[in-house]
Amino acid sequence: MKPTITAPLPQSICFRVTRYCNARCGFCLAPPEGSHPDVKTLISRLDWLLMHGVNTIHFCGGEPTIHPGLPQLIDHVHKHGGKTKLTTNGIKLPDPLLPLLRQTKTQVKVSLHGDQEHHDAVVGRAAFAHTTQNIQRLVAAGVQVSVQTTVVAGASDAISWVTEFCLANKVRRLSLMPFIPRGNGLTSRQDYELSPTQRRALREQVAKSRHNLVGRLDLRWLDFTARPIHVVEADGRLILESATMAQDIELYKIPVPT
Repeated sequence: MKPTITAPLPQSICFRVTRYCNARCGFCLAPPEGSHPDVKTLISRLDWLLMHGVNTIHFCGGEPTIHPGLPQLIDHVHKHGGKTKLTTNGIKLPDPLLPLLRQTKTQVKVSLHGDQEHHDAVVGRAAFAHTTQNIQRLVAAGVQVSVQTTVVAGASDAISWVTEFCLANKVRRLSLMPFIPRGNGLTSRQDYELSPTQRRALREQVAKSRHNLVGRLDLRWLDFTARPIHVVEADGRLILESATMAQDIELYKIPVPT
């Protein structure tokens, strides 16, 4: 029996532009595979979402900035009354994208996981220089930019480092996300997974730091395991994504344009 939509969709939804990526993060929730739709297909899905009450499209991946149609997709959403967000690893940021992000007031979240040694190790390539420089470019261009850090076992010092980086580079929001054992994380959990005690200690550390940083940095604890989120996969499936893939629920398959 074909899945059908039985409840209203949330106003904001994660939209996977592609499953291609230019990094190989050991904890990636949506690791690279073969789905890389063309612009026509992606626009059709965006129209379907906007028609069903979604008004904020959160572009993600894979790595959305490597899709050549991303500027057209952002522009399309805004021309049809929607809003946009973007999560990126910050490795690639084409010059023409910057004014569009500023003009559309797209909120951009860049993944940065610690100092150069740690960041490059978990990302699986020499990415630190590209990512940090592109964060600085976004700030200088007047784009609304924040940083997201995945916290793994044995790297709690990364929180202090990234906090100082944000303060020094005029980034106003930092989201800390504890490691989630899904995607690539299923095979790396023995290296990266936080124990319940570590998670509790980190959360308490974040709460204390958040109080001390009021007015300078909006520090957030972002735990996707707390509640499922709606995701449009690159193959067109609308998924209610949970803490583990076994708990995911396919809600609908968005029709392919004819």
